[in-house]
Amino acid sequence: MSDMTHREPFWMVESRAEILFARKLMQRRFPVAYSLLTRSLEKADPLAVVDPDNPDEYGDVVREMLVIADRVNGDLSRLSREEIEELVREGLARCFGEEPDRDRVQVAVRLIHSG
Repeated sequence: MSDMTHREPFWMVESRAEILFARKLMQRRFPVAYSLLTRSLEKADPLAVVDPDNPDEYGDVVREMLVIADRVNGDLSRLSREEIEELVREGLARCFGEEPDRDRVQVAVRLIHSG
């Protein structure tokens, strides 16, 4: 994971049906990691986009992060804090293409790392 080149998103989903299908697939395949990443990103909200009335605004980022974490089969406990930070930054970059708030990223990393 050291070569973070900010590639285009792996999951190029466009329709609501595709989004729901991909979400259900990832939630079923990686239930613990999906839930942890979602909670952590929404609590830290590194790009200040979460609307309390519209949760799961980081769903695309979570899917990207799980694709990136494939080498550990979605087991985030096998990643160091530095690797988790790279994972968060790369997932956000692929989906939003803008620099997140550094302090909020650190909150997300801490939440994910502590499990």
